[in-house]
This record gives sequence, C-alpha cells and structure tokens, in this order.
Amino acid sequence: MEQIYQMEYRGLNLFDEISTVELAIDEERKTIHIFDVGQVVTPVFNFDVSAYELSDGFYKMADILRHKRILTEQQPATELTLSQWLITNNAYFYIPKQRIKKYANGSIVEIINQEKEQFLFDYYIQRV
Repeated sequence: MEQIYQMEYRGLNLFDEISTVELAIDEERKTIHIFDVGQVVTPVFNFDVSAYELSDGFYKMADILRHKRILTEQQPATELTLSQWLITNNAYFYIPKQRIKKYANGSIVEIINQEKEQFLFDYYIQRV
C-alpha cells in the first residue's frame, strides 16, 4: 500500500519573512515533493560553479525531517548523519512559474519534459 504523507514546514524566505512550504512525502520511493511558493527551501544558483545547490533553508528542513525519523529506517541503532540522509533520499522542488528541480545523488537537475512535469504536479501537489 502506497503511503504519501502531507505536512507543512515554516521557515524564513529570501526577504526574512516567515513563509510556509507544503510537503508530500512518498516513503516507498524515498522522495520528498516540495511546493515552495515563498522560496524558503528552493535551490539557489551558485554563479561561481554555474550550478544549483541546496539552500540553507533546505538543510534546516531536512535536518528536522531526519530527526523526526521521516524517510529513515525505523531501527534505533541506525543513526544517519544529515549527509547520509540526503544521499539516500530524493527531493523534487515545485516552484510556481518555473520548472521542476530534482535533487538526487548529490546533484540538482532541472526537469524539462512538460509531460513529466504535469504528471508529477497532478500526482503529488494536487494532494497537498
């Protein structure tokens, strides 16, 4: 049975205002789907290396999810570091009027296929 958990996370956006991020967490696929209107946890572009990287807001949110034992093996002896937790899970970032960004295996890529974007949006974000 597929289980998708829905939750909200509040943090500071780019303008230092409190904003809400909506999450759909798919445990079976070890994936977090993030609808981030206020740009709280959205990847930021690093001009020095010409690539997207995870933001400080995302690291804070991920650390909270890790401590709540979301997307981890529920064994008490298993204590993952934040880096280990990030590598074992994926994240999709849905940003209004922009393309979907995917974090997997330590890197961020942009999803350009419009059909795939619509499927992801309909399947996860409509639930949130």
